[in-house]
Amino acid sequence: MDEYTRKGAHLALRQIAWAPEQLAARRLAGQFREGATGDQGAGPRVMILTPRDWAAHVQWEGVIAQGLRLRGADVRFVTCGGGLPICDRVNTHEGPPPPCTSCRRYVHDSLDAHGFPRTALRSEWTEEVEDWPELDEMSVPELFDVVDNGVALGRLVDIPSKWFLMAASVEDDPLWGITTRRFLRSGRRISRAMGTLLDEIEPDVALLLNGLFLFEAITWELCRQRQIDVVTYERGFIKDTLLFRRGAPACLGDVSDLWQRWADVPLTADQEATLDAYLDDRRRGRRTIDRYWDDARFDVPERPANGRLVVLFSNLTWDSAVIGQGLAFTNLQEWLAAIVELFRARPQHELVIRVHPAEVKLSGKQTREPVEPFLADVFPELPQNVTVMSADDPTSSYPLMEMADIGLVFTSTTGLEMAMYGKPVVVAGRTHYRGKGFTVDVSSPSEVEARLDALLEVPTPADVELARRYAYLFFFRAPVPFPAVEEHVPGLVRIRASELASLAPGGDPGIDRICDGILSGGDFSADA
Repeated sequence: MDEYTRKGAHLALRQIAWAPEQLAARRLAGQFREGATGDQGAGPRVMILTPRDWAAHVQWEGVIAQGLRLRGADVRFVTCGGGLPICDRVNTHEGPPPPCTSCRRYVHDSLDAHGFPRTALRSEWTEEVEDWPELDEMSVPELFDVVDNGVALGRLVDIPSKWFLMAASVEDDPLWGITTRRFLRSGRRISRAMGTLLDEIEPDVALLLNGLFLFEAITWELCRQRQIDVVTYERGFIKDTLLFRRGAPACLGDVSDLWQRWADVPLTADQEATLDAYLDDRRRGRRTIDRYWDDARFDVPERPANGRLVVLFSNLTWDSAVIGQGLAFTNLQEWLAAIVELFRARPQHELVIRVHPAEVKLSGKQTREPVEPFLADVFPELPQNVTVMSADDPTSSYPLMEMADIGLVFTSTTGLEMAMYGKPVVVAGRTHYRGKGFTVDVSSPSEVEARLDALLEVPTPADVELARRYAYLFFFRAPVPFPAVEEHVPGLVRIRASELASLAPGGDPGIDRICDGILSGGDFSADA
């Protein structure tokens, strides 16, 4: 009730642009105006795309822009402005239509509070893109190949459409056709308007959230065509950290370029201790952006009398870090069904399928493609050696990791964690830690079967030291601590930087890393 009360109060204050974070932004902007000099804005031009009222992202971007401006950058914001038939501000449980009025108000009021110029995509829409009757004559599969003005919109709206529907295997979904057509119509409006604005603004670099969402994917493609540098960012796994990538979608967490530098560098004793402390926090649900259980049970699973204990960790099928990331199998469901069949033929071994708790624990984002009903449909009677732990089962996954002989993952981060326990992990998808030397990477169904059989015979341990070096890189070196903005309650945010000087060069190492990376072409990583 306390959380709902606080959110209600903030919502009311947002209607008059008096939310605490907006007041803090005005103070920072006022300090800038008081100390502004004639050469402000003479540096590189940075365009920041801020289309949605996701408060944390709006304020992260606003504070980053303050830091960029203090370093001489000319910062311009592009917003949505509202009026699209559909977008990924909401999902199928919430819309369409999207909440354009409140979304636009919060974004515009916040950017005005920070004191930055902004242009809405809506200002560039023309009547010629309002309708698109040809889409209604296409079959649903044909929609994926739709191209408009040289932009492959059908491909670019695929992930946003599936994210919106909370499902990835949508071929038989009655909502798939109408949803995709709506996203294509929205996509064309975004594409045409953004193309015009990019040509007017002529940015040296664009800053985009995630990289694969609707507005961002289209903008990135238009930037590619114009050879404009693109930086994407996402939340880090540790609360109040951000991951930045240049020319790659930050949501996929690929730090392969940094791994080349750090793979052969042993961790210091202090770094080992830092990693151990964080892994214990993860086990207890601390220092994380998603806490699924307040009352997790740490029951130790029973081992089979004979044979091996194998644990499979699932993902949300519609996560932007999962869609299109299949290698050994086309998608997660195909992988699940194949693994169960493999264990049907190997009854001496035990398979435990741990369903991701986010299927039911993300408020307002409950999946429309849950694992258990899928398995029940494919296997009316599961093999006796296959156990499914439901998404709402509060049993912790960590005793499973510790007791298992082998781990099976598609793209789940649990694969990295199991490797740090020394467990061999078979990775079937394209995930950030694949190919780093401590997992068993497979690319076809036959390879899955062959490598699994070899491990069932002799479970060769993972290279723990290598896995820990990578984990330290992924959790600590690559992400940037960003204490200037804090999401203290999900959906609510506060700006902790009270003095503009803390955002100036030398004021905060995180802001320095972010701004230097954006303006100078760096890789955003820590040096130690």
